Amino acid sequence: MITGDRAIKPAPPSLASALWSRYLISLAEHPLGTKMGTAATLNFLQEVVATAATKGDTKAGAKKATLMAAYGALIGGPLGHYLYGFMERLFKGRTGPGVAIGKLIFGNFVVAPIQTAVYLAAMSTIAGASFADTLKTIRLRILPLLKITWLVFPSVQIIAIKYIEPAMWVPFFNAVSFAFGTYTNITTKLAVQRKAGGKAL
Repeated sequence: MITGDRAIKPAPPSLASALWSRYLISLAEHPLGTKMGTAATLNFLQEVVATAATKGDTKAGAKKATLMAAYGALIGGPLGHYLYGFMERLFKGRTGPGVAIGKLIFGNFVVAPIQTAVYLAAMSTIAGASFADTLKTIRLRILPLLKITWLVFPSVQIIAIKYIEPAMWVPFFNAVSFAFGTYTNITTKLAVQRKAGGKAL
């Protein structure tokens, strides 16, 4: 842009803008690796925030946060990548309002139960539970968690389908999952503390 005798150069992009652009490029070029790294980072931060919010044991919290990061990178991230990739291939080339409905049904009644069961199994294992106790935890907690998922995420999915570009779906769902997961983590820790007589975890 030129004004009078001076050429005005456009302002360089901010660091945040540059990093965001780099992330989106990485997501497009290396989707699996980027999702693994994102899941590891968000799971780690989720546990750190929940531990701080509930005034928990920082040493134990740091250890669990590291294990949560490993879960996100090695299990959670790849699992979501392949499940939703399968869903996209299943509906590829199809058009019409039935596609959105089909994705909602598939996401909530196929993807969500698998992800929830795997998450509960991983959390039980991290907590040191036996195989039998892990199965018991899944049986007791999967339906209550799924009910919350079915209450919240259909609206989130509709918003994504109607108003957000497909390339931005992963960051959008990550942001919602992080907020939802952090809230669930905090409320769970507080409930356990109350049950233990107020002792921080």
